[in-house]
Amino acid sequence: MDPRKAEDLVRRLATAVRGADLYSPTHPLVQRGLDGLLTATREALQTAASVVVGFIDDEIVVDGVRLPRGTAALVGFARDVRDREIEKVTFTRGLTRDEIRQFITVLGDRQSQVPLADQLTARGVRHIELGKVIVEDVTDDQAGIAAAKRVYATAVETAETLWQAAKAGDQPDPGAARKIIDGLARLVSQDRTSLMALTALKKYDNYTFTHMVNVSALAMAQARTLNIDGPLLREFGFAALMHDIGKVNTPLEVLNKPDKLSREEFEIMKRHVVDGAHILRRTPEMPALAPIVAFEHHLKQDLSGYPEKIGSRKLNLCTMIVSIADVFDALRSTRPYRQGLATDRIRNIMGEQGSPAFNQPLLKRFVNLMGLFPVGNLVRLNTEELAVVTAEHPTDPFRPQVKIVADATGACLEEPMLANTWDRDARGEHPRAVIEAVDPESVGIDPLKYM
Repeated sequence: MDPRKAEDLVRRLATAVRGADLYSPTHPLVQRGLDGLLTATREALQTAASVVVGFIDDEIVVDGVRLPRGTAALVGFARDVRDREIEKVTFTRGLTRDEIRQFITVLGDRQSQVPLADQLTARGVRHIELGKVIVEDVTDDQAGIAAAKRVYATAVETAETLWQAAKAGDQPDPGAARKIIDGLARLVSQDRTSLMALTALKKYDNYTFTHMVNVSALAMAQARTLNIDGPLLREFGFAALMHDIGKVNTPLEVLNKPDKLSREEFEIMKRHVVDGAHILRRTPEMPALAPIVAFEHHLKQDLSGYPEKIGSRKLNLCTMIVSIADVFDALRSTRPYRQGLATDRIRNIMGEQGSPAFNQPLLKRFVNLMGLFPVGNLVRLNTEELAVVTAEHPTDPFRPQVKIVADATGACLEEPMLANTWDRDARGEHPRAVIEAVDPESVGIDPLKYM
């Protein structure tokens, strides 16, 4: 963000808060302060999905831009905000004037003992979030992917804990699950590229837990394209994380059987949707959406699939989103008994004409979201070079930007080379083109090193 605009945004925020402290809600100065803050935030949100204002000691940072020191009014404002235990305020696209008004009203109420974040949620504020500042001890160029790695690794570890608790007959801890979702939701909103790259890179030895995390991340990424944010976004992520929890009761020989299941084995497999709904319904503080998605996620648009004979119903939006994420991640995952499929092959399978499995408008949105060759994927070029996809072309999914990391013999380059596969040579031809996706494990390359 431009430093002048960043400072203007914070000044307008400080003015609005100060006005609410001094005057009644209907006072013209308060109304003027609200309008000024709304104008500044909306202008900032025209070029970014979110704007983060952080308060560190006596300093204020706006989207990485540190405001100049020495302005007494802003120093006092920073201290006042921190006294209210606010370290970070995130404004996201879709912000309304009423949400600004509710936010300022909550800040002005110094008598309430209810946490500020909970007050905002209770008032229906979805596009303003309060949080803690997380300072990453990494270099600037690695901050994004390094932070994403830590969030993702913690999420997978916690998913395993939730799974083992349910398998032992205990109730999975909703508090632990919420911590996962909070971290993933921040990445979806602020660094989706790093998160999507991480979901594409996993080994089959912990498939169950990475699948839980990946489906949650992919579902929230889809939900954001529908302008779903705030508590509802996290509820979608929560339901997606727990969608397969009923499989804790499915025998491993059925879960991991490489061949086609027998009729009896398939009947056993189908029970996991009902088992999952029961586990989640019995768990205190579990969002109401979670058991619904667990029950519905293998139902198709025409209500075929399973469970069977459930009568007439309309599938929940979250269910339809999770179903897409679930199948996509399962098809691209390498398992002990089969290789994962390339994205273009998965797209063809999932997009079969007349298929009742998925909501077609949602599926098209998902395909556009992921792209043909998603960022972070390792690919082979027509030159036999290996490259990591670093950016998608805005209109041509076949021609991404890549970073070439290995030559035609497979030898890793000391200096990886950035290349746009859409560039043409002197003859007007494309010298490089992506041929196929490559399993990074098979060639011993970690694509995340090159992002």
